[in-house]
Amino acid sequence: MTAAVIGLVPEYGLFLLFGVISLACLAIPLPSSVLVLTSGAFAASDDLTLWQVFVVAFVAFLIGDQIAFMIASRFGPRILDWMRGKPRLLPVLEKSEALLHSKGHVAVLLSHTILSPTCPYISYLCGAGGMRWLKFTIMAAIGAAIWTAAYVSLGYMFASQLSQVADILSNFFGIIFAGLLVLYCVIWLRRKWRAHLAEIAAEHGQ
Repeated sequence: MTAAVIGLVPEYGLFLLFGVISLACLAIPLPSSVLVLTSGAFAASDDLTLWQVFVVAFVAFLIGDQIAFMIASRFGPRILDWMRGKPRLLPVLEKSEALLHSKGHVAVLLSHTILSPTCPYISYLCGAGGMRWLKFTIMAAIGAAIWTAAYVSLGYMFASQLSQVADILSNFFGIIFAGLLVLYCVIWLRRKWRAHLAEIAAEHGQ
């Protein structure tokens, strides 16, 4: 699918970029990050205009976020129940829930930057969980700006090494995500151990 989508860039350009990013924000499996990298590379060869690529990608990200948040605000429980019934989606949904539980609104920023695979799920969880719209939107907009600028710039600067850059980014984000998950587990176990020691101390105090 990735090659097919990228092959449409010369013909549909910014329209394709807008549609793919917006839909990817709804957890539809589309290669948004690779497409943004590729669009940056097309800008380097003057087939697209750099500032237009950035603006379109950023606006599409914002709109996709808002749609996901609003849908979840209205139909959150149904959507989450449906996702939990899908074995393919359950692991990333659980990781997103753990991230949101441990980091709060900062999880929105993380999911929009270094933990982008969790982005749509965090947006759904925020909408379903009743997070304030303004708090979500501010963190999401900052994250979208960072993500868009990073991917467009990398595609523009390393147009001739695009596949290598995509592989590096994929591995990097995987390592970061795994590290944060391990850190969360360590913190959780430490809290449980402290609570257990406190219970023992209280029993002996009695």
